[in-house]
Amino acid sequence: MFGRAFALLPLCAALILAACQSAPPPPPKPTFYEDLASPTARVDEQKALSMLNQYRAQSGIAPLALDPRLNRIAEDYAKKMAAADKMGHDVDGHSLLGTRLKGYGYPFSNAGENVAAGYHTLAEAFSGWRQSPPHDRGMKDPEMSLMGIATAYNPNSKYKVFWCLILAHPPVVTAEGTLQGATTVAGVTIR
Repeated sequence: MFGRAFALLPLCAALILAACQSAPPPPPKPTFYEDLASPTARVDEQKALSMLNQYRAQSGIAPLALDPRLNRIAEDYAKKMAAADKMGHDVDGHSLLGTRLKGYGYPFSNAGENVAAGYHTLAEAFSGWRQSPPHDRGMKDPEMSLMGIATAYNPNSKYKVFWCLILAHPPVVTAEGTLQGATTVAGVTIR
């Protein structure tokens, strides 16, 4: 009888050791759920592009391309909103999108932007913009072909995270090398 018990002893020991091992670490969170309320956090621009292009594809709209210059312009404006602790399209009275793009020497024939504050993840910001008809129209505007996105953090703000998404379409260049078409921002002609 003891012989059988001793024969099962190695099996029992193996089961006990297996139970003592720690569980494997959970898989990492997708970056669109990453909390951006920290000074070192950055929005995943490629994930944002992918999310927005998947959303546009559901409506049969051509994909956007990520433009590093628009990312920098969006980042500067997100930082400006965070520093002012104010969310809006013109936080200092002279920073409307068309003015900002021209100030950076960025050529465009059409442009629009979505701004937000208080969303801590890309998923939250994207969901908020989708639920707002004007922001949703901007994200699905078939004339837009380029995008830039950025966030900025203000630890002393009730919002913490400020967002800027810029969508644009470059001007048409004629065979003679001149720019053709009016410069517009969100459907308003800039003169």
